[in-house]
Amino acid sequence: MKPTFSHLRPLPGAIILLLGSLVAIPCVANDEAQAAMDSVAYQLIQLLNQNEELRSEMAGLRGQVEELVGDAQRARESQLRIATDLDARVRKIETKPDIDTSEDKARIVDLENRLQRLEEALAAMHELVVSAAQAPAAKSASETIYESALEKYQAGNYSVAIAELQAFLQLYGDDPMSPGARYWLAEALLRQGEYQGAIETAETLLRDHPDSDKTPDTMFLLGKAHLETGDAAGARSAWEGLVAAYPDSEPGIKVARLLEQLP
Repeated sequence: MKPTFSHLRPLPGAIILLLGSLVAIPCVANDEAQAAMDSVAYQLIQLLNQNEELRSEMAGLRGQVEELVGDAQRARESQLRIATDLDARVRKIETKPDIDTSEDKARIVDLENRLQRLEEALAAMHELVVSAAQAPAAKSASETIYESALEKYQAGNYSVAIAELQAFLQLYGDDPMSPGARYWLAEALLRQGEYQGAIETAETLLRDHPDSDKTPDTMFLLGKAHLETGDAAGARSAWEGLVAAYPDSEPGIKVARLLEQLP
């Protein structure tokens, strides 16, 4: 079996040239030939050592390059993960429903306004109770509360007027002054911007007290409240009923002209 030399590394060209020079030296056993062979052998050994050093250095450099490539690849993967995570966080924030929407803000403002009106009404009711207790015997408590509520309305303090009129209606719902109290309550609600409350109060007055002297004014108010909510059909219905029932009343004459302007 012949030996194989596939495991041997190829020699550099310079070494091959040196070996060739050794072969080319005549086989003469003299000092000059021996010195030449020694010199060539020395150079050959040096070249072999240098070759091994270069190979070792190249292997080390190759390992460093591979390590650097691996570090770069790992850094790229890490940056990709960070970018993906950041994109996911941004998308989550963008798709998250807004807690503080305009509707929520409007609701908060409405609640704050109602709380303020309640505090004002409580203070006013306290004063009202005190004044009613101190009123002359000839004036009833219902008259005191009703007159106080009208004073608040005329002064433009609609929130307190609303509270006092509602208290009057709860305490004295059967009093002859209750239709007037309900009408002024609807007026105060309308001026306060509580249009639906004004509509409901006016409709209650028209249903419970159809023969009240406040009926024409209440029908006129009802049409205005419907217009404020954008319900032109509701306004037309209320005002046409007013013109039909009370054509010669001041509200009826006024509404006859306004009906021509409705869509």
